[in-house]
Order: sequence, then C-alpha cells, then structure tokens
Amino acid sequence: MAFMRGSSDVQPHEALLFSYWQIILQLLKIGISWESVMNFSEEEIHLILGIEMAVQQREEDEQNKEAANSRLASNMRAL
Repeated sequence: MAFMRGSSDVQPHEALLFSYWQIILQLLKIGISWESVMNFSEEEIHLILGIEMAVQQREEDEQNKEAANSRLASNMRAL
C-alpha cells in the first residue's frame, strides 16, 4: 500500500480510508466491541481516543520517572 510506504502518490480517498480503519482497529484493540464502535458518534470517538492517549502518556511518564529514579539510586550507590 502506497500510504504505508510514505509514497507521494496517495489519493485523498485512500488516506481517508486508511485513517478510518486505523481508528476502528485502535478502538477494537482497547477492548471496545464492534457494535459499540459502529454506534459511536464522531465526538464520542474523539473523546475515547483522547482519554486513551492521555492514559498512555501518563503511564509512559510514570515509567520514565521510575527509570530516572532507579538510575539516580544506582549512581548514588556507586559513589
């Protein structure tokens, strides 16, 4: 698929279709049923994806903080 290769010959309808299915798959991956996804409004989808992204970001921030604290503790023991 040209879209995945970053090709410049991607047609607008191909980009829209790719984006649509990417969103559908993301919603299914987080555990939302097909029936629910098909009944959501566009605003509901945006809200769900926004919340999911915020949760992921928070988890990443916590992991980064824990890793930094672990490195600091390691460095302190080495002194």
